[in-house]
Parts: sequence; structure tokens; C-alpha cells
Amino acid sequence: MSDILIRASFFLLMVVIGYVLKKAKVLSKDDGVSVARVVLNITLPCSILVSFRTFVFEWQYMTIPLISFAANWLMLLAGYMISRRRSENERIFYMLELPAYNIGNFTLPFVSGILGSTGVVATCLFDMGNAPMCLGLNFMVTAWVLGRNPGKSVIGSVLSVFRKPSFTVYVVMTILSMLKIEIPEVVYDFASMISPANGPLAMIMIGLMLEFSSEKSKLKEVISVNAIRLLLAAAIAVLFFCFTPFPYEVRKAVAITAFAPISSASPAFVADLKGDVELVGFASTVSIVISLLLMPLLFALI
Repeated sequence: MSDILIRASFFLLMVVIGYVLKKAKVLSKDDGVSVARVVLNITLPCSILVSFRTFVFEWQYMTIPLISFAANWLMLLAGYMISRRRSENERIFYMLELPAYNIGNFTLPFVSGILGSTGVVATCLFDMGNAPMCLGLNFMVTAWVLGRNPGKSVIGSVLSVFRKPSFTVYVVMTILSMLKIEIPEVVYDFASMISPANGPLAMIMIGLMLEFSSEKSKLKEVISVNAIRLLLAAAIAVLFFCFTPFPYEVRKAVAITAFAPISSASPAFVADLKGDVELVGFASTVSIVISLLLMPLLFALI
């Protein structure tokens, strides 16, 4: 347990370093965007690829994306019900902040540095059900509820997730695993040279993007959204970890991934619908801080 806590503490320290460097004006939030491009397009896909080196696919694993897909719809419905008699800004806030998880550029880099390859793949499978929702479908449903034209087709929204190299890599690798097709070892060897950089870069990126500013009057909404997300995360974690037949690494990975922070795509969608972007940014930051504190603890306890 001590080794896990020490390793997790190192990850948290990297986040602090990124934040301090931004405050000292050595680096900026724009630099965080540049680092994010490196992580999402190079180091994270390589890390995912390496995790499949020893992974053995079983069909029962396909229930994992179904769980995250259902969780998104449940939270979208909760956002709709909570905000049905509120202002348009509040409808946008609750319907886009309650569902969807930031897995690709937060949770996956985090767990890839601590969990084994099977656990990393389990996190990827969780994101397989989450990605279509957080990258388009949640936005479309919210736009329809508001009487707006979302400007995208359902098929277009679903297919847009393949613009993410990390998502494409684990879909392709999952299919190859299903078909028992092996790729050349030299591909894994090359990816293994790059993947160790993923964790440090991702944590520094998160530090560069943290923002702590919002009106105190909006704190109630921020607390409300994060509290509801934590309740659902706890329910998913307990039910999946205690009552499913999966291997320990898989159950542990999904239980921890359920506590992933608010999707990083949410602010852009809120801006598209003319919502309160500052409030969303504050809620997302609080969500990230909560996850940064909870995830290492869960790594050590379960």
C-alpha cells in the first residue's frame, strides 16, 4: 500500500508543479493546451497500445462500456429533472456537467502509471461507452431540450470520437484482441519507448489547466453537481467491485474510473449553447481536485 501511495503522491506533485509553473509565469495555460496535444495524439495512444501487449479479451468485458453508457443517460436524465423549472443557463449547466467523464486525458494517464495492463484496458472499455456521450450525444440531447438545432446528426456525433487517436487505438486493438490477431512485437517495442512519458506530461498538463475562480453565489451549483456525481460514482464502484465476476484488476480499475472528473469537452459545448462558461470551468476544476484526492486513496484501499 505504501508503494502505491508514494507513486500516487508523485503524480499529485507533478500536478502541483504544473500549477506553480503557471502561477510563476514560467509556463501558461496555452502551454498546457500544447502539452495536451502531445499527450492525446502521441503518448496516450502509445500507452494504450502497450497495455494490450498481454491483454486477453473475454466477451464478458463488453458489459463495461454498457455500464458507462447507461451511467451517462442516468445522469443526463437527472440533470433534466433537477433543472426542469430553472433558467436556461442552469439547464445547460446541469445537463452537460452531470453526465460524462474525463477519462482520455485525465483518468487513463493516471491509472496507466499505477494499474497493470488489464486495468488500463478496463478503463479504456469504460471510456468506450462514455466517449460517444461526452463528445456529442449529451450536447445534442441538451440542445433538443432547449429547442435548439444541435447542428450534428446522431451518426456524425458517434463517429466523431474516432478523431481521437487514443479512442481509435483501443477500438482497433480491442477488435484485434477479439479476433485473436497479433501485431508485430516491434510495434509494441516502439510504443514502449514513448509510453513512460505519458503520466508525467498528463499530470503537468492538468496542473497548467487548473483554474480557481468563480462567484461565491454559484458555489451551491458547483457543490450540487459534484455531490451528485460522487453519489453515482460510489454506487457504480460498490456494485461493480463487490458483485461482478471480473478479475480483481478489472474490478479495481472500473471502481476507480467511476470517480473520474467532469468531461473536459463540457466547457466547449456549454459555450456553443451560450451557457455560463466560467461556472462550468470552476465546477470542472473542483471535480478534478476531488478526483486527484480520491483516486490515490482508492488505489491504496481497494
